[in-house]
Formats: sequence, C-alpha cells, structure tokens
Amino acid sequence: MDPRQKTRWFLAALGGLAMGFQPSPPPKLQVLVVGGGPEPKHNQVAIESNVRYMDRVKPASSEMRVLFADGDPKSENVLCDSGKGKTYYRAPQLPRQDGPAKTEAVHTEFAGLADRLKQEPDSGAFLYFTGHGSPNNRSGLNDNYFDLWDKQRLAVTGLAAEISQFPKKTPVTVLMVECYSGAFGNLLFEGGLPDAPLTDHRICGFFASVPQRQAAGCTPNVNEADYHDFTGYFLAALTGKDRMGRDVGGADYDRNGRTGMDEAFAYSLVNDDSIDTPVCTSDVFLRRFVTDRADPEVMATPFAKVRAWARPAQRAALDGLSLALKLDGEDRLQTAYQEFVRNKIDSEDRRDVQIIRFVRLGKSVVLQHRLAETGTRELKQRFADLLKLEAANPLRPKG
Repeated sequence: MDPRQKTRWFLAALGGLAMGFQPSPPPKLQVLVVGGGPEPKHNQVAIESNVRYMDRVKPASSEMRVLFADGDPKSENVLCDSGKGKTYYRAPQLPRQDGPAKTEAVHTEFAGLADRLKQEPDSGAFLYFTGHGSPNNRSGLNDNYFDLWDKQRLAVTGLAAEISQFPKKTPVTVLMVECYSGAFGNLLFEGGLPDAPLTDHRICGFFASVPQRQAAGCTPNVNEADYHDFTGYFLAALTGKDRMGRDVGGADYDRNGRTGMDEAFAYSLVNDDSIDTPVCTSDVFLRRFVTDRADPEVMATPFAKVRAWARPAQRAALDGLSLALKLDGEDRLQTAYQEFVRNKIDSEDRRDVQIIRFVRLGKSVVLQHRLAETGTRELKQRFADLLKLEAANPLRPKG
C-alpha cells in the first residue's frame, strides 16, 4: 500500500469513528464466586478474604456474582481471631452478596449464568470456589464434594451437570481451593465421570490439592499478610498483584510478555508455602489417557530428558523444586519417587509436600512426551486444545 492509500484508509477509518461506527466491545467475562463454610464455626475470615481478593483482581469489564455463606450480609457468621487468644464472629465485609451458597441458589445462579452466556458465548466463564471440601470415599474419591452452607454439598457430578447448560464454545475456567478439590479435574469428562468420554465443553481447571489431601487457606487469622495458600500464589502470579496489593513478577517463564494460567500454576508449585498439592486438568487428562507405563518406569527417566521435554513453565518448576529439595543428578526423579512411596499421603511436612509436587510434575512431563509419541491424532489435538485453554489468562486478557 503506497503512502497516499494509507492516508486515505486512515482518514476513512477516522471518519467512520466520528460517525459512530465504533468497534464492538469485547464480551464481558462472567465471574461466579461460591464461598463460605458449611456453618459459622467453619466460615473462617480467610475464605471471606479470598472473595474480596477475587473482586479486586477481576477484569474491570467483567460481571461478577457472589454466593456466600447464608447470603445475609447482616448475619454475624464470619469466624475471626484477632491473635489475642479469643475468637469472635462478625458480619461479612464483602463488596456484594447475591445469595446464599446453598444448593438451590447455586442451581439458580448457574441457570442465569447459562442464559447470559448464550447471549455472548465467546465471553468466557470464570468459576471460583473457596471454602471447604469433603472426600467421597464411596466414589473412590472421584466424586468429592464442595461443602455448601447449612451442610449441603455440591459433588463433581453435580457441578458437571450445571456446566453442561453452558454453550459448548464458551471457554470455562474453574478454580477450586478447597480440600480434596483435585477430584473436580473430572469435569473434563462427560457428567464428571472419570471413565466417561471427554466433554465437548471447553473446560480447564486448577485445584489446590490432590483428591486424597486437605488444602490450606481456612484460617480465622485476620492478618492477611500471614496467608499462604493456593489462591494467593495463583492469583498473584496471574494478575501481578498479591492480596496485599504488592507487585508480583517472575512467572512469565516463556518470556512472551504475559503470564498464563499454566505459568501461574507452575509458580504456585514452587512458591506456595503451605500443604497444598495443586492439580490441573492437563494432569488429569494425561493420567486417564496415557497408561502404558508404570510409575517406577516413568520415574526412572533421566532428569535431563524430563527437563528437555518440559514446557518452559514446567522446566522452571522442575528446577525450582529440585533446588528446594536439594536434589541433583540424572536419577533425581527416581530418588524423589522412592521417598514419595515411603511417606504418608496426608503428611503436612514441607519436604513431603514438595516431594509430592515434584513427583507429580515429573510424571506429567513424561506422560505428555509419551502422548506426543504414541497418542492418536484426536487425543493429541484434544490435549493441545486443553493446553491452549490452560495457557490463557482470562483475568488479564490481551488488549
């Protein structure tokens, strides 16, 4: 295009804008927060703090709805500890409450969210659950619960049914930070059933713990500077601001100028100073579809190969955890695995927690390489699509 053509094009564009032909604004991200404990004594102030943090870091253009505890902003149901040996209850201090975190309200809210998404299916949904969780031993920990108010519960299969109302093209991100939350990785499959086919919905998720373990973040301590949990590290890396408003950097591992959720996840694996053992949906995908290698064989893979196969964020986490654990040498994954099998799965020892993270991460890297080598074209494409969702940043979209 010669300079005169460029000038005419530019003036025409300006003329169009002057006449009111504005480009359409991007669709609003729909944010739904479900928070609180099942009763006042388990409705700790840290859970309330997580809701406020989510409100601060959500996109300015987003639409957010909050279901919290009993839904009454005047109820003194938030458990606090001032640090002087006495606990007390006070009313929630939240920017909004749109209803209780109870089964009927959750169902109503999801129906309304589905209707809004049908109007703008490309807008995206960000579902954040902060509170307590319970194991469902009868399901083999595959259908664990998020604990709702008044001791009601939302199972993996129940949440899958709610999400099934959304348009299939809508990108859905699920962030759950309760105990035993890793079971919700089964949202990848139809009906939330671990042996069902992959869902056609575009879902990715990040969870604070493996299905067998508790998670951090349910303290009555009112001093937010003392909080160490998956919410704090994940959202800080993703948005560049921690819950105290301080700048956070160092998670752009591929150096493309922005931090994706996969990078925030890797940042949390290294930096989360708590009992959390985070899980993401790509971990769940790989363990379902790549089953031709037993764990001892996987863990015998030389570390140089594992590191070479890893994506930039995974590589940074492998290096960071190796340093924290003081592991070196080509057999470090095998050494860690041997320590892992000797430890109790529910151990809260810091080293034991880091061992779990390191072993799980190493396994995911080996399995993703195996999928690339032997997987069907369809499975490789579905995995690539999932990785693309996990690498997005719905809270800080481009532009």
